[in-house]
Amino acid sequence: MDRNPITKVLRALSRLIQEPSGLIGVREMAAGMGVSPSSAHRLLTALADEGFVRQDAASSKYLLGVEFYRLANIAAAKAPIRQAALKHMQRLVDACNETALLGIYDDLKQEMIFAARVESKHSLRYAVDLNQWIPVYAGASGLAIMAFLSDSEIESIIARTRLMPLTDLSITEPYRLQMELQKIRARGAAVSRGHRVQGAVGLAAPIFGPSGKVVGDVCLTIPEQRFDAMAEDHILDLLRACALSITEEIGGRITDKQAA
Repeated sequence: MDRNPITKVLRALSRLIQEPSGLIGVREMAAGMGVSPSSAHRLLTALADEGFVRQDAASSKYLLGVEFYRLANIAAAKAPIRQAALKHMQRLVDACNETALLGIYDDLKQEMIFAARVESKHSLRYAVDLNQWIPVYAGASGLAIMAFLSDSEIESIIARTRLMPLTDLSITEPYRLQMELQKIRARGAAVSRGHRVQGAVGLAAPIFGPSGKVVGDVCLTIPEQRFDAMAEDHILDLLRACALSITEEIGGRITDKQAA
């Protein structure tokens, strides 16, 4: 068990943020963190003293406080890639009327989240959760990132995840995945059908940071019955242009290898 008090407080806060009900009791927190109820109570009290959590009078359980939301909103508004991406994503959606998602990659976790979404005007569209960790080895949204990682990082992801399938159509063989990544690098974009969500077509293009490393991507998710294969090249042109605009706005650069 980590004895660092800052780590414990951050773990407690993270647990509450990710609690589906939005409420957590002392004993639930203790069990989830593997600490005593008295330790869990001290952690929650410390967070409450700073306004990050508050106690619900009816249930005596804890929920996120106003100070947490205040700082979270300030931080989200300052995120450079999100600020840069939203206006370009809106133009993309205006052009193709399909839902666009901003993916951001974390090289420590070797996973990604969807950090922003611009909805299409269609009544039929897929609901995609934001700010949830998801793998990069399945679906266009992940593969457009994975294709531009270093060889060692790709091998690490394959070894760690064993390419556990998310659907029956997910790629589970390393050699097939490597072939797909090579195609994505050559095309500058990824296309998948049902790899992450059954019945969904995904198209994604990578975003690069100032160091030339891939930092995320822009993805379109389209119900399969609405996807027009004849329009695929046109949509990919729009998608690559959107990702390039975001890359340029955040001061990113594309290396010769990535542009090849």
